[in-house]
Amino acid sequence: MDRKEEIEYMNSCMTEYYESLNSLDRRGYIKSMLKRDIMKVVFTKVDDTTREMYCTLQDEFVPEHKKYYSASEGSREKNMGTLSVFDLEKGDWRSFRIESITEFGIVHEETLEFEFDKIERDFSDVPF
Repeated sequence: MDRKEEIEYMNSCMTEYYESLNSLDRRGYIKSMLKRDIMKVVFTKVDDTTREMYCTLQDEFVPEHKKYYSASEGSREKNMGTLSVFDLEKGDWRSFRIESITEFGIVHEETLEFEFDKIERDFSDVPF
């Protein structure tokens, strides 16, 4: 099985599992996938247009000045029906409604057809 077939198989398994989940668990599942990989998410926007987004929640793709830190995070109620992600094409944070997802899958950065910055971390001073 080549790399492309492997990704297609993984994505079909992910979709099958996702469809068996309730809406709250779907949010958690997508979020956990975004923390590990870059994903293509296709969803229907509020105005009924379709949007395709290449996004992630991996730190190495989010510039330091774009990282979201909130002192009041605990005091504000989260909207569990939406998920905020880092859009690699726009280079900024975007969100979508979980119920509006029509398709999703893992993609690898070498297959993307646009430029984006990956942050190279300097671990030279970390004692391990």
